[in-house]
Amino acid sequence: MTPQRIKASNLVFLAMMATVIVMFVTALVSCKGETKFNMDKAYDGKIETYSNALNGKVEAVIGDTQLLITEFNAKNSTSVVFLKDGLQFKILDNNNRSVLVNLYAPGLLDRAPFTINRIIESLSAEEVGKSKTKGKLEILLPGKKASMEDIKMLYKGSMTLTEATDQKIVVAFKGSGVNGDTEVSKRDENQFPMEGVIEINNFEIYDMRN
Repeated sequence: MTPQRIKASNLVFLAMMATVIVMFVTALVSCKGETKFNMDKAYDGKIETYSNALNGKVEAVIGDTQLLITEFNAKNSTSVVFLKDGLQFKILDNNNRSVLVNLYAPGLLDRAPFTINRIIESLSAEEVGKSKTKGKLEILLPGKKASMEDIKMLYKGSMTLTEATDQKIVVAFKGSGVNGDTEVSKRDENQFPMEGVIEINNFEIYDMRN
């Protein structure tokens, strides 16, 4: 066999191997969205997804505004982050309205319902740093022109984790809120009612409990 033929046969073999590798990688990627998370197992920062789309509902009264969200934008929403003593998530709808929830407390995920009365927006920076039990809620209601006033933050009151499983999270809140542009020194005199329930299902999970 001449050197030219040997070289040509090597090229054919390499091309065949490249094709096999591409087919294998494609098969792995196509299966990714069908993996189901098992909360009984321990994971190190691993994302697991459900094949069903993120769904749920947000019902709230914010000052004079009645808020109802029944369709979420799964692509722009975050995974639910499970921490050793906490959870975090942010959901958006197709109108760019968003809901951000942060809950931290020893044993938070061990029992439900679990109520947190220490709201981050009412605490000093020192208290936020030292406190192991605290909650944060922000709801963005975009106006015609973007403004910090569009952000509605729970200022005083309570957040209750009423249900937390691998497929469903329910958080109720009740108290008073302030706008995102309200100066800290003027928050007490510029509060408005803020109450509602957040429910999300079939979400992606990022587990950091270990």
